[in-house]
Amino acid sequence: MRLTTIRITPDRTTAARIDKKHFTSLPHPDVGALIASGTDWARRATAHVGERLPLPSATTEVPPLTPGRVVRAGPNYPTRLKELDRQRPAAPSLSLVRPHAVAGARTSVPLPAASSRGMGWGVELGVVVSRRAHHVPAAEALRHVAGYVVVTQLYALGDPAEQDGPDGPRPLLLLGPDLVTPGHLPIGGRGLTLTAALDGRPVQKASTSDLHFDVATLLARASDLTPLEPGDLITTGTPGGALAHPLGPGRNLHVAIKGLGDIDCLVTDA
Repeated sequence: MRLTTIRITPDRTTAARIDKKHFTSLPHPDVGALIASGTDWARRATAHVGERLPLPSATTEVPPLTPGRVVRAGPNYPTRLKELDRQRPAAPSLSLVRPHAVAGARTSVPLPAASSRGMGWGVELGVVVSRRAHHVPAAEALRHVAGYVVVTQLYALGDPAEQDGPDGPRPLLLLGPDLVTPGHLPIGGRGLTLTAALDGRPVQKASTSDLHFDVATLLARASDLTPLEPGDLITTGTPGGALAHPLGPGRNLHVAIKGLGDIDCLVTDA
């Protein structure tokens, strides 16, 4: 099942199921509210018969959900560790981050005035939590996944704490356009191709099978770090390639994960 949040009037959004040729409106303002509505949310979303909206008639610039919390994984791909000149860690490096804003998959972003070096970024697989998880073993962790989403985190390179790790900067979080439930993807979101391009030039390409620590391991460790609630987001790390290509004014960033969707972002002057 593919789910999204659409804006249908200037002051009204709705969660929606994406069917073959139309959206089906669901009785919740966004996908996050749907997931938080009860443990049987997926069954109800699948069975719901609501207002049908033609695909071209609705806008999808809003994020599918605004996470209650974000758990961020540090370097988790061999290529990322190599460009940072780090060794493979023995355990996942996780931290709670507070995005200063969350935006959708079609957006323009002003370059922060304080950043003279542009913005850091990277394509990531995002994992949305379906139900409360606390000290969950890895063998049971995938039962707590609501779905997967494309993520990129933008942060000013002038920040004093711009490195990956627990004291990293507060990012602008771009999500979307859809959340895809686990039954429509390989187990654990493995084998998905991630790509990123700047102004049409390929910069990143990897597979989620390259992750050092897989989704189940990350979710289990995150549930030890903090009790996870429905709608929380875990970001799984970005591949190498982005570090040498900061975003600046006029640049267009396009990131995608096959089977999930893509994000298109234009950077403007502050």
